[in-house]
Amino acid sequence: MASPTTTSSAPAPPNGESQVRGLIASVAGNAAAVTRQNGNATVDFTGSTKVTEVTPAALTDVATGSCVSVRPQQGGQGGQPITAASVRVSPAVDGKCPQGRESAPGSTTPAPAKRSAVQGAVASVAGNTINVTTTNAGGNATQTAVTVSDKTKYTKQGAANTQAISAGKRMTAKGTQDSGGALQATTIDLRPAHDGKCPGEAKPHGHGG
Repeated sequence: MASPTTTSSAPAPPNGESQVRGLIASVAGNAAAVTRQNGNATVDFTGSTKVTEVTPAALTDVATGSCVSVRPQQGGQGGQPITAASVRVSPAVDGKCPQGRESAPGSTTPAPAKRSAVQGAVASVAGNTINVTTTNAGGNATQTAVTVSDKTKYTKQGAANTQAISAGKRMTAKGTQDSGGALQATTIDLRPAHDGKCPGEAKPHGHGG
């Protein structure tokens, strides 16, 4: 016989995982109310939910062996060294650092003209220069010299616990949706909000009427 055409539960997402991204409006017990662009959502968490948080950092937090994601300043010339607009420091996972991808698998859109982020492991730090070891899709390692300035912003990502989940922070939660529509989070990423908003909620231009 053919498979049943009716089901008592909501269909699962294609990849079996849902995501909620937005600003935490309030937290009560083990549930967070999140304000999104397309409406509100509820995120439930437990002691086993993996929580990470991005907090302000400084150049002194950039150490040999740590992982970094560098966003170059726009308008910079090609070649090295590049000047960093922002540097995010994160711990290595299983002894490895996330590597930047030149293009998404199966992507049919051309690469943007702006310079992409540099991701890899810190090989050395000397003065205002950070040497980052990156690995391309072919597995070849190269070093990229990154220059920092007094305008470079630093953040660091590290492990946190559910006590860090509080109103006013930005949240990206991943997990599965229950029958009531709440997200049962397996991972939660926290980071500071900008002027009480999440980037992308309001356009930076268009002030004129």
